[in-house]
Amino acid sequence: MVKINRGKVITITSMKGGVGKTISALLFAAILKKQKKKVLIIDLDLYNGDIAFGLNLNVKESIYNLCDDIANNRYKNDSQNYIVNYDEYIDVLAAPKDPRQAPKIDRKYVEMIIRKFINKYDVILIDTNHILTVNNMIAFECSDAIVNIFSNDAFDLKATKNFVSICENIGVDNLYLVLNTTINKKQYFSIQDIDTILKRSIDFVISDNFYIKNIDREIVDGNIFDAISKVIKSRAEDTSDFTKFLQKLLEDKVGGSDNEEK
Repeated sequence: MVKINRGKVITITSMKGGVGKTISALLFAAILKKQKKKVLIIDLDLYNGDIAFGLNLNVKESIYNLCDDIANNRYKNDSQNYIVNYDEYIDVLAAPKDPRQAPKIDRKYVEMIIRKFINKYDVILIDTNHILTVNNMIAFECSDAIVNIFSNDAFDLKATKNFVSICENIGVDNLYLVLNTTINKKQYFSIQDIDTILKRSIDFVISDNFYIKNIDREIVDGNIFDAISKVIKSRAEDTSDFTKFLQKLLEDKVGGSDNEEK
């Protein structure tokens, strides 16, 4: 038996739009980079993926092209042809440029793609949309950790509570709830209120110290990752807490850290 190190898969999701899910995914990536982890971000927000846009990447081939080539026997066993490199630690498999391509991505290819990359990276981060699509559910099944980002908002809490119930009903035991306080500065509900509403404890709170001033301008200028990195550098205590939470995700979960290959 030859043991092969297996990367961890963390899927970042939400049950409502506008809660900072994609920025949170980039924040995860930036902290993993700080730990010198090799990270692949798969943008599974197939209709409106913003990872490549936020990182100002020139995308020639997307996840759609990879799936289409596999389906039509054009795939030459070189997945890296479909990857866009951001820097030495961060790679991206982008969402389709044309949303009409999204429904053409068959569910069977999502798991296949994750398996193709799982031994090539320390961490695969999957950014999803806020709808429980079949492809998102497949990503959840392949994940070592599912991270639900939510804000201090009544509608968002209702949607998150429903998601928690669904996960409990189908036996999901690797769901983490992360409250993003950088979005809604008005904290209508206390942590205790939220725990009571959700009927379980929050696993982590993204501190409002990670708030990025003029975030829209940073995104438009293609500087959002640099802006995130600067905030991380300037907020040592908050970053240390975030790093510990990420380490918990990497160590906690299902399947262990190794695959065996004969």
